Amino acid sequence: MRNTLTLLTLFLFSSNLYAIDLLTVKQLKEELNQTNQSLILLDVRTREEFNSGRIKNSINIPHDLLLSDISLVADYKNEKVVVYCRSGKRAKLVLDRLSDEGFRTLIDVDGDMLAWNSANLPIEKE
Repeated sequence: MRNTLTLLTLFLFSSNLYAIDLLTVKQLKEELNQTNQSLILLDVRTREEFNSGRIKNSINIPHDLLLSDISLVADYKNEKVVVYCRSGKRAKLVLDRLSDEGFRTLIDVDGDMLAWNSANLPIEKE
């Protein structure tokens, strides 16, 4: 019993304390349409993917680069940060890392760019 309590205590104190919100692409679009809403849109796909089509006002930092140098987004630690990729795998890795680093308001996009494109929402291209 004592070992179980010790493990539970370690888990509670070691797990991150910040939740990652999940928005559908339509909810995200509504948030972006609000003039008083300030969101950091972080596209963690490759440069080629980013150039082929992205959500307006997104910042591109490929996930592998970001995971190796979290200081690239340190200025956004207290902002609302939306992270997306093509299907969600890379975004999940980045969201977990940002959460571990103490980013307080993180938003995951349900379905990522695949869902955005399927919903025929607007994109920007190079």
